[in-house]
Amino acid sequence: MPMMDWSTLGAKLSLADKVGQLLMIGFEGKKPRPEVARLLSEGKAGGVILLARNFDDADEAAALIGDLQQLAAASPSGLPLLIAVDQEGGSVVRLTKGVTVFPGNMALGATGRPDLAYRAAFAVAGELAPLGINMNFAPVVDVNNNPRNPVIGVRSFGEDPWLVAEFGAEAVRGYQNGGVAAVAKHFPGHGDTTTDSHLGMPQIPHPLTRLEEVELVPFQRAITAGVAGIMTTHASFPAVEPDPGRPATLSTAALTGLLRQQLGFNGLIITDCLEMGGVANAFGTEQAAVLAVQAGADLALITHSYARQLAAHRMLIENVRRGLIAPCRIDEAVGRIIRLKQELFSVKNQPPDTEGNNQALAKEIAAAALTLVKNEGGLLPLNLGAEEELVLLSCQSGGVTLAEEGNGGMVGGFARALMLRHPLTRERKLSISPEAGEIDTTIRELLAKRPGLVLVATADAGLFPGQVALVKRVAATGLPVVVIALRTPYELAFFPEVKAFVAAYGFRAVTFDALASLLWGEFLPVGKLPVEIPGLYPAGHGLERF
Repeated sequence: MPMMDWSTLGAKLSLADKVGQLLMIGFEGKKPRPEVARLLSEGKAGGVILLARNFDDADEAAALIGDLQQLAAASPSGLPLLIAVDQEGGSVVRLTKGVTVFPGNMALGATGRPDLAYRAAFAVAGELAPLGINMNFAPVVDVNNNPRNPVIGVRSFGEDPWLVAEFGAEAVRGYQNGGVAAVAKHFPGHGDTTTDSHLGMPQIPHPLTRLEEVELVPFQRAITAGVAGIMTTHASFPAVEPDPGRPATLSTAALTGLLRQQLGFNGLIITDCLEMGGVANAFGTEQAAVLAVQAGADLALITHSYARQLAAHRMLIENVRRGLIAPCRIDEAVGRIIRLKQELFSVKNQPPDTEGNNQALAKEIAAAALTLVKNEGGLLPLNLGAEEELVLLSCQSGGVTLAEEGNGGMVGGFARALMLRHPLTRERKLSISPEAGEIDTTIRELLAKRPGLVLVATADAGLFPGQVALVKRVAATGLPVVVIALRTPYELAFFPEVKAFVAAYGFRAVTFDALASLLWGEFLPVGKLPVEIPGLYPAGHGLERF
């Protein structure tokens, strides 16, 4: 990057250039379309968010980022781009090839070891930074204390705000010591809701005292750890914002009053995508960008539509010229963005060498997370005869939440890991919420063949009645049954009659390999529940022997 006088840059920017810095955009495809390329070369965006749709592997990502930065270099300001991804680990990752895919936050919480959160984040940063990715929308520091939460779940470290705070702060330090700006999300907290803000606007009805004791604790700790950015949530907090129809993303009381003034945060405030239903349904994306900046946001995220991106840029300029957004509000936001870019692109602050055996670390975390919740009758470890069949029933999905970009399904990895130890393994794939006919057919097959063991791999069964019905029907056959929860462990409360239950907190290959090893007793379980299973087991429970 050419030499740049960062100290005087802000004063030299036109209003259009300044407003451009406040927008982070996304686009479809492996290359930006001509209109998107023009938008970048004209300086109408200061950052780009990359999703799985933009590359197949790390090499493609690096080449694309190089092209994007060239477009930005040709803009009037010449300012480089913030390049962001959601590389949380576990269920939400954008890069899966050419990098290490680590277990997610709830798996880390189950290990009880904050040092692993630091080491995983440092390793992820060490793989992202050389590609040109300089910002990670992670860690999630929402406190998942609602078993019916449809969008956070395993993305959270757990239900204890102090555990979440400790693990989150270590992740922040890991990313940033590795040369990547961390962004803690989703402020003021998306953990205690049953509504997905991709689809609508949740309301968190708790008083401020409760928010201060639970939801805000991890954010305060992340601020103390020096987090570069905090992402807002499109949820309503009546204790903070008196207008019940205004989500935190658009609330001056939440962003300027609570986050800036009360919590003392001086880094970047970044909106979640303004095309999500939580804001777009009521306000429209372009107007939401204006309201977010008025409220105190520094970076407005518009992930999909070029037309909305261009319109948001135009509307922000119009609102400044009409006096509805103070010029000092724009200058304040631009100043923060330029300071972060200077830090990220300074030669003195290039990321350290983080080479190491990242795959071994991912395996260590996956194994340490596995939690043996229940093992009545000594079903585990497995001791199948060579002629006994093992049947794996797996409930497939294309991703339980929109945040997963459709990569939340199980794609045969568990069956392959099991076959390495027991060749007579057969997998039957079922839908995410099996219908009665699908379940009837499955039960008939099981009773006809009477396998030596049935493994049921579930995916947040408590949110899908068909999965609950399947497990209950299989348990009623009298066959030996072990349930493996590949997402949150709450679901055991829906079928407590199950004799053996393992919480795995993930469905990536590294977790499947660790699961197969555990099931055959190749190591003892050490993971502990980071959340309560209502009415059955408290957080912290976990059997340490078979």
